[in-house]
Amino acid sequence: MTTPSVNTPATGSIILVQVLTQGGGTLSSLRDNKGNTYTPLLGAQSYAGIGAGSYLYACVNAKGGSGQNWSLIKTPSYEDNEATLFVVVLSGASSLGQVTYSNSHANDSAAPLVTTGPNSLVVSFWGPADYTGSQSSPTNDYNPPAGWTRLDIGNNSLNSNSGADAWQTVSAAGTSVNPMWSARTPINNATSSMWLVEVKP
Repeated sequence: MTTPSVNTPATGSIILVQVLTQGGGTLSSLRDNKGNTYTPLLGAQSYAGIGAGSYLYACVNAKGGSGQNWSLIKTPSYEDNEATLFVVVLSGASSLGQVTYSNSHANDSAAPLVTTGPNSLVVSFWGPADYTGSQSSPTNDYNPPAGWTRLDIGNNSLNSNSGADAWQTVSAAGTSVNPMWSARTPINNATSSMWLVEVKP
């Protein structure tokens, strides 16, 4: 399973890749076509407590260039399982800061992130356990709070694979960050999943 190709900076980026899988055994490995190595952050997680997998990978000082893409390698016998990849490429960033994960709240996180440096950029990967509206027309829309810039949204046909991501710059160290997401069609499940990642300039 391979993403469309994009043009990225030749060197020096931090790349974050969130992987959502239908089942915990779906993911075998993650790679790109530039030879980068991706490190898992916080290990395998359960997506909104429903048994699906949620993973976050990072590559610091990544190699890039024209036509970069990312591939999810599935475990044999899981080839038909649905999955979703969210890729965020951050140029000019120096290092990662704090990382948190939670799957016990509906629209925000039970594990807020507290920034460790000034002018950090925080990325939120969020997704509901209930994909109400994702198969209808138009599909459901997921939105972060004011002051956040949404990047991507993905409505897969399984609730274990829908979500969106967004970012915000936080000026002061020691700031607690916990975005409250919302959906055009209300989410009927009491839980969602959220990764929060601090990226330092």
